[in-house]
Amino acid sequence: MTNLTLGNWTTIFYIGFIILQIIIYKKCNLKVLLQFPFSYLMGMILDFYDQLFNFPPQNMIISIVLLFIAIVLIALGAYLVVAMDFVPNPADGMVNALSYLIHKDFGQMKWMFDCLMMTITIIMTLIISGHVIGIGIGTVLSALLIGRVIQLYAKLFGQKLDQIVLSSQTKRNNEQSIMDI
Repeated sequence: MTNLTLGNWTTIFYIGFIILQIIIYKKCNLKVLLQFPFSYLMGMILDFYDQLFNFPPQNMIISIVLLFIAIVLIALGAYLVVAMDFVPNPADGMVNALSYLIHKDFGQMKWMFDCLMMTITIIMTLIISGHVIGIGIGTVLSALLIGRVIQLYAKLFGQKLDQIVLSSQTKRNNEQSIMDI
């Protein structure tokens, strides 16, 4: 139906997420702007790996184990990037902006956002092609679990990580004040 690849669609959605973040925050800061090059890079990487690893799984048990390892690591990465105030990927930046807007914790908002995106994908593919495309057990489990695992990380490490980030920001501000003198 379209000549756009998964990477192209990811880039388009990521740019939309960046624009929505600017609207939600009512400003355009460097952390949001730096998500633009990430969007293009991520689209290219997705298309590259889609071509490189375009084969069905051979062993279901290994696939399930790898899926759960991926869920745990993706949740850890998203949690650390947002908690440490680094530049997030545009989807996690969007989740963080929504979390800010409606005062929900990042993990809960991530769970809601991922389930919403999965639902939209199901509806769109049903309308366009008459059947569901691109949604398998891995997508469903990822949507249901990544946000919940982030909430677990926040409960286990949140207070300590907040102290580290605050200490780092205070040190950076002090260094900046010294340089201003």
